[in-house]
Amino acid sequence: MAAETSSKKKLGLPLKILIAMVLGAILGFIWGEGAANIKFIGDIFIRLLKMCIYPLIFVSIISGIAQVADISRLKKVGGYFVAYWAIASTAAASLGLIWAFIIKPGVGVKLGEKAVPDVSVDLLDSLVKWIPSNPFEAFASGNILQIIVFAIITGLILAPFKETEKGKLIFNVIDALNDLVIRIVGWVISLAPYGVFALIANITGTLGVTVIYGLGKMLLVQYIAYATMIVVIYPLVLKFIAKVNPLQHFKNIYPAMLLAFSTCSSSATLPLTMKVTKERAGVPDDMVNLIAPPAATINMHACAAEMPIYAVFAAQIYGIDLPFTSLLVIICLGIIMAAGVAGVPGGGIIMSAVLLQVMGLPLDMVPWIAGIYYLIDMPNTMLNVTGDTVGMVTVASLMDELDLKTFDGEVQTT
Repeated sequence: MAAETSSKKKLGLPLKILIAMVLGAILGFIWGEGAANIKFIGDIFIRLLKMCIYPLIFVSIISGIAQVADISRLKKVGGYFVAYWAIASTAAASLGLIWAFIIKPGVGVKLGEKAVPDVSVDLLDSLVKWIPSNPFEAFASGNILQIIVFAIITGLILAPFKETEKGKLIFNVIDALNDLVIRIVGWVISLAPYGVFALIANITGTLGVTVIYGLGKMLLVQYIAYATMIVVIYPLVLKFIAKVNPLQHFKNIYPAMLLAFSTCSSSATLPLTMKVTKERAGVPDDMVNLIAPPAATINMHACAAEMPIYAVFAAQIYGIDLPFTSLLVIICLGIIMAAGVAGVPGGGIIMSAVLLQVMGLPLDMVPWIAGIYYLIDMPNTMLNVTGDTVGMVTVASLMDELDLKTFDGEVQTT
């Protein structure tokens, strides 16, 4: 009976996408340029992705900001953690950018002849234009920067207003819309194996080993950026700001790290994250209860690191020189989109499409990202969960509330 149940187990979506990518690559190598005949299936998938972008970023950013407001009810705790979130997320996004420029994953990868898009962004001159004069026009024209600004303003206004009767009603509507959009995204992402299969078959049919070369270098950049956060940035924060032993911290929270790596879900790992942070790391219970749930939603350091990598990867493929102001925009967008990606199935795939579209870059590599996202998502989730625990320990230490005996393992816990 157990064997029968096991045999009926369905493959997870990430594994399906990975299998579809492999099969598509095989078909492309065998069929050659004839694989272009099924490219229309992939084109439909890309259009469905684009369909989700505008409502998703609007409702998810509003919802994310509202959850930050929950932290701010304890002003000092909220202030410390928000500062940690902003600094660590900026460091993560900057690391993704730096490693992408060092390793140059897109150099030598050519996706055929295509007009080079104009992605030049003059931050000072365009700042005023980021403010929408007509939000409906921003949605109709697909001006994502204006939609993001409108969402941020709406979220900031709604956060304190939601304590009133009318505000609570509006917040519930936004929350319900967020659930609806996530369900739509989930449906679109469930079609990813078919879209990825068709697009990868077409790409490999015309470009061959170029695709494998580009994917390998992009994965290398991702892993090195994540490793730098865990091996360098977090230990520096723990040693010099939290003033605790970094190795002891990793020893305390490694069960949550392992679960995050295996499940690829910060939400699924949340109960264990809270347990080890309280019982092994010595952070007060009420502080963990306050910080951990919203942190799992917005404190996504790996997502902040990966978004700039995709932008630089695409720019290098098309031989585009990104000015310094564009790099600042990419870092800001990486941080914002990382806060909006949580809770969305395949959110990294959707957000990569958002970032590329904002920067005026083609979406040709989105199927590549979808195809290998399972390989990205395992260390990605582990880094996100680790970053949450580092933040909670740092806040507790700064407030002189960290139980050092528990942290150092002098107190036996269950």
